[in-house]
Amino acid sequence: MMLKNIMSIVLVGVLLSYSSSSFSVPPCRDWTSICKVDIANPLKSETLSETPAAVTVVDRGMIEKYNFSSISAAVEKIVGIQVYRTYFKQQIATARGVLQDQYANKVLVMINGVPSWHAVTGEGNLDRVNIHDVERIEVLRGPASVVYGSQAYTGAINIVLRNLKSDSPETKDFHGKFHAGIGDKGAYSVGAHHYNAKKDGLSLFAALNKERGNRYNYNYTDEDGVEDPIDDYQDNLNASLSFEYDEHSVLINAFRNNEGYFGVAPKFARGAGYSHDVEGIIMGYTYSHAWNKSYHTKLQLFYDLNQRKFSRSFDNDKRSDVLGYRVGGNLRNVFSIADNLNLEFGGDYEHRKSQEYPTFERSTNKIDDNNLSNRTMYEYSGYAQVDWTPLSAWKLVLGSRLTRNEIFGNNVSSRGTLAYSVNKNNTIKFIAGQSFRTPSFFELYFRTPDSTTAVGNDDLEPEKADTLELAYQYAEKNFYLQALAYHSIYKNKIHRVNQDWKFDDGTSVNDANVYINGQEFTADGLEIELKYLNSKFADLFLNLDYVYGSDGDRQPGTEHYNFKYVPELTASGGIHRSFGNFDVSFIGNYIGSTNGPQKEIDDAVIFDLNLGYQHKYKNLQLRHVVSIYNLSDTLATFPEYVRHKEKGVNEMPIEYERSIFYSLVANF
Repeated sequence: MMLKNIMSIVLVGVLLSYSSSSFSVPPCRDWTSICKVDIANPLKSETLSETPAAVTVVDRGMIEKYNFSSISAAVEKIVGIQVYRTYFKQQIATARGVLQDQYANKVLVMINGVPSWHAVTGEGNLDRVNIHDVERIEVLRGPASVVYGSQAYTGAINIVLRNLKSDSPETKDFHGKFHAGIGDKGAYSVGAHHYNAKKDGLSLFAALNKERGNRYNYNYTDEDGVEDPIDDYQDNLNASLSFEYDEHSVLINAFRNNEGYFGVAPKFARGAGYSHDVEGIIMGYTYSHAWNKSYHTKLQLFYDLNQRKFSRSFDNDKRSDVLGYRVGGNLRNVFSIADNLNLEFGGDYEHRKSQEYPTFERSTNKIDDNNLSNRTMYEYSGYAQVDWTPLSAWKLVLGSRLTRNEIFGNNVSSRGTLAYSVNKNNTIKFIAGQSFRTPSFFELYFRTPDSTTAVGNDDLEPEKADTLELAYQYAEKNFYLQALAYHSIYKNKIHRVNQDWKFDDGTSVNDANVYINGQEFTADGLEIELKYLNSKFADLFLNLDYVYGSDGDRQPGTEHYNFKYVPELTASGGIHRSFGNFDVSFIGNYIGSTNGPQKEIDDAVIFDLNLGYQHKYKNLQLRHVVSIYNLSDTLATFPEYVRHKEKGVNEMPIEYERSIFYSLVANF
């Protein structure tokens, strides 16, 4: 019902926004000036050379040239970012090899700068927005707690919806789009969006999309040795509405994702083969006001509700329903003390509530609350940072955030960046940053009557990280290169171990899967990112990512530690070439070999090929694309690192087999 109401709002928005004016959305053709991002500094758009952090952007032009099928598909082509899965959850964005448990709760996901994640379990959802509705994807790698607080532990991703701010007289574009497609694995998609700006200052964007993913039949052997085929898939239904008027902006996004999964534990007896259903709605309001030339304020308020439903038994008789919400806001201010000195300061407040996490048996009407009903937590913080340019070639950014959490007390995280511009094209940066993440309600309190899947631990401490980075950037109008080396220290990383456990009420359980804080470990990495744009020859991108992590968090008496399961080398690249109205793009993604709990996992190379043709028909600009995904027909897998049983499931599939998809896009 919640999603249906939002769909109605979006349809009304489409009707209200229609007009016949045209506008343009130019691609990133100038890395020195046009390509700007907001993720590193929400109060000021900056070029990649100006940002005080390691930032990458995937713009609209790149999305269309390489025909990325989803936001997840685009993000995993970014250096330092991989999208993995566990037996329980798909599309888990992972930054710099720091593995997430079942949930992507170490990388903050935002839409138009509004943070979105499940209040109970902590994960964001990348594919709650359709890729056709995206203007650009901004990714910050490394600590971001000074900017965004406790959830931006290893990075942050900001999904920016289509808008009219990139207007340019150089090219002509359209302000409405209809897309439809069909594939050979049972997949199809259909959707539309419309956006418009009126003379009274009101701009509006509205979108509605439905997608049925490929159906893959996977021969699965579970933890108990039971073998049976499983249908794996991901279906999406989403709607977005955003509008701006003068100094005010509003965002509404609603989604429903249905995905295949392999059980609450990797067993048919625990629900493997049934659907995992996720839905949510986020509403955000932003007020931005310049009091004068020297003082600017931005106020943001949000409400974020998420729900998940899934099976816990072989016959689907036992199911769970996880419901929670977050409400809060932030106030940011920037004061220009002098032409070369800015002071930024502000604060955040957030209230989190786990409304329920019941498990119910339909045959007996028995309900267990799993120790997560009506749990609440509040958190507030204040921050300040200075941006100083003492000389034209030098820039210094220093900041700190003090966070007060109701349960975990105080935390201070700081960051500093010293940047030196050798000349217009060359920049060197030294970056130091800290971050932390508070445990989720699930990690703290979860407890089922039999305690056979996972056990929460209310003695957990927040995760912490310290990172040093050295970056070199070279930017010209059509060429961009970034080479970055980093050293990170991770403390108190939360993971599961199998051990006997005694609860506060005196009861105990043997060989439980318990959340604990791990020992300190380190990681050293090298990230190389290259982009080249040449309409007369070809466009290309290349990313190389090498990371080596220590085994400081090795669990006593075992061979299990975070970087045992992480490939040391990953890479991605692509090339696009136009031939008149025809174009072709070729993309490759390499995942290095690594180790599973029982045996080694081979490396994998995935290739995608896109063949496009565009033409005009009356007032429509039409584009036809035939995409061959996983051209090499490779089955790629990733370690089952959550339970990591010595006898059980060794790996989970992340790429299946070759598929073909035809899409038609009509711009109007």
